Amino acid sequence: MQFSVKTAAAESLATPCLIVGLFEGGKLPAASHALDQASHGYLGKLAKSGAIEGRAGQTLLLFDVPKLHAERVLLVGLGSESDLNLRGYRRAMQKAVRALNDAGVKEAASTLTQLAFKDADPFWLARHAVEAAEEVSYRFDQCKGQSKDKNKASLQKFALLAGRDHAKQLEEGVRVGTAIAGGVSLARTLGNLPPNVCTPGYLADEARRLAKGSKLKVTVLEQAQMKKLGMGAMLAVARGSRQPPKLIVMEYNGGPKGQKPRVLVGKGITFDTGGISIKPAASMDEMKFDMCGAASVFGALRRSWHSASR
Repeated sequence: MQFSVKTAAAESLATPCLIVGLFEGGKLPAASHALDQASHGYLGKLAKSGAIEGRAGQTLLLFDVPKLHAERVLLVGLGSESDLNLRGYRRAMQKAVRALNDAGVKEAASTLTQLAFKDADPFWLARHAVEAAEEVSYRFDQCKGQSKDKNKASLQKFALLAGRDHAKQLEEGVRVGTAIAGGVSLARTLGNLPPNVCTPGYLADEARRLAKGSKLKVTVLEQAQMKKLGMGAMLAVARGSRQPPKLIVMEYNGGPKGQKPRVLVGKGITFDTGGISIKPAASMDEMKFDMCGAASVFGALRRSWHSASR
């Protein structure tokens, strides 16, 4: 998904869809008053009509709103104005993006990044808008056929609206949010891959791919090296598979000089066969998730160098 920051007035913005928040009781946020005035009170009247109550998570897609340049307007319930918090904001963004994907909308702009409430700032609003949008749009379909009916997310371009004074903060939020979302998606994909694909060798190759064009240094210890180092416990686990074990070390040296190192250790057993005879068959497929600790380290390191390099 492509994210951008726009400072254009929402009421004059030409977009396939404009996301607008709504509090319980039909109250529009302050940032949306200009939209209501431009539509000659249409949005306010509709909200007060009860067509949408503004409860958290409610959505209503409108077509041909008078005097607005947006083709459609998506109203999103924010719940009680006094109770709106960071978690509620992120949930509202998730609901909005899910509704857009369900409706087949390919491009949209959001006014939710102009909301004002306790503990929120433009950087945070932009960062979590990106993370929320990518989270609900994520699809794992690498192992599916080439069917035309693949359940892919439709939203491709997402603009976040900002006042001119806050544009740089939103742009920084988009940069960081994109890096975090990319790391999360990588970790989810590695976890979702079946163990006959995501083997120790596959993870080693993935680490090398991740290091290309970055400040990451990758070292992969092979079975003979681990034996020499006395890693008997790890080698004993590896005897349960025909796949040779790999110990992957990734080092990121892009931090400030003199900064103390931080070490992340992730369990990377690509399929847990321990006690396989006493595990219920219904849970057997979940044993591929035993490497999600390692997947999380991959995601964190991807996030680190992507965030620092932009």
